[in-house]
Formats: sequence, structure tokens, C-alpha cells
Amino acid sequence: MPEINAVPDAERAALSGAIRSGAVRAAAVIRAAKSSDAMVPGLSWTVGETAAHLVNEFVDYTAYAQGRNNPAAGDHPSRRNTDANAAQLRTDPDRDLASLADRLLPAVTGFLAVEPPAQPLIVSNGLALSWSTMSSALLGELVVHGLDIARASGQPWRIDRSDALLVLDGVLTMMPRYLNRKRAANVRASIEIRLRGGPRYLVEIDHGTAVTGRSTAQARPDCWISADPAAFLKVGFGRTGQWGQIARGRVLAGGRKPWLATTFGTVVTRP
Repeated sequence: MPEINAVPDAERAALSGAIRSGAVRAAAVIRAAKSSDAMVPGLSWTVGETAAHLVNEFVDYTAYAQGRNNPAAGDHPSRRNTDANAAQLRTDPDRDLASLADRLLPAVTGFLAVEPPAQPLIVSNGLALSWSTMSSALLGELVVHGLDIARASGQPWRIDRSDALLVLDGVLTMMPRYLNRKRAANVRASIEIRLRGGPRYLVEIDHGTAVTGRSTAQARPDCWISADPAAFLKVGFGRTGQWGQIARGRVLAGGRKPWLATTFGTVVTRP
């Protein structure tokens, strides 16, 4: 899926609006959480650490978009993410929830105020991303970590279809670099991902490499996955199990080789 240097006005408006709305919701759920020290289910972070990470993602991405921070390319992006996240939490000791809620919206505003760069720029995971993909990734941080904090503090949280579709467009752009090349070394498969109410994507895996792009009417995939976008996002980020979503009909697979849907889940490393 090629990176786009010029950001169409409608795309910029959709991403910016979704990020602003997500930030308002995330700040509210951070502020309402009762304990900074409560552990987030499924993570090794507390609520305070998760909120601090969220603030610092926008601070860091603002620096990337402005060309003030230029990490080196290379290494596997999952490992780079882990190292960058740990460095964030070492550098910023703030775990006060009111303070972090106050800091989130200005950090978001700072990122959105930057004119989209003309060329893709390298970010913390070592990948060169366009402004659109950066923004999709940051929206993903808001909706997924908003869910994390809400679960840890007993608050409601929803992931809207429109937000999930915007996030997944960026996730699928990055997906080839998150391929576990060792696990995919003997895999050759074409998988069409059909997001309900949204576009279709074609993922082609070929012995340790992968490419993604929008699917076409001429595509003849080995397997298709039909999914509710929010369910697919939560499964992909490890926030819910796939079998429960399958049982509810939110994720289904078919085609000539439907078992490849399971293979897809095992050869891609979570962002």
C-alpha cells in the first residue's frame, strides 16, 4: 500500500476530527480513573503509565512531523516500539491522572497544528510513515489505550466503526513490516480482508515477505476474512480473543482455503 505524500483535505479533516474527538474521550476517562496504580488488564503497565505513554506518543510524533527527531531505520518495529515505550516512561515520571488528562489535549493540538510533511518520516518503530499513517497510528493509540484505561477503572468505552476503519487503514499499511519472517518462511497465501461497512484489502504473503493494498474485483484470494472493524481491531491488538468474536459472527472466514485465516493471525506480530 503506497504512502501518499500530499494529504487530501477530506482525509486530513477526517483523521484530525477523529483524533480530536478521541482525545477528548481519552482525557475524560483518564481524569475519571480512581487509581493511577491500577494495573491495565493484559499489559504490564499501570493506568498512570498508560496515560503517560499516550501523552508522550503525541509529543514524540509532533517532533517527528516537524523533523526535530529522526530515529534510525531498521530492526523489527515491535522491538523498536518496546524500547521507545520504555524510554518514554523513564523520561517522563508524571503519573498524576489529572495532570496527564490536562496534558493530553495540548499534546494532540500540537501534533495537529503541524503542516503535514511532504515526505514520509521515520518514527519510533523505525518505519518511514506519511502523515496519514502517523495519524492513523495515533488514533489507534487513543482508542486502544482508552479502552485499556476504561477496563482498568471500570468505565465504559466504545470503538466506533469509523474510527476503527481509519486505524486499520494505517495498520494494514504497516503490516508487511510486522510480519514474523521466520513463521512466514514457508507460507504462500493471498488473504482478502473485508471490513464491514468499509473497504477490502488484499494481503499477499510469499515465503517471509508480504505486500498489502486495496483489493479489486479481479482479486482471487485463497481466503477471505469478513469482520466488524472494531472487532478486527481489538483482535489484532490482542484486546479480545478471536474465538469469541467468531462465535458472535463478528469475524468470519471463507474461500478456497479458509484455514489460512488462522495462519494470518500467527505470522503477524502485534503492533
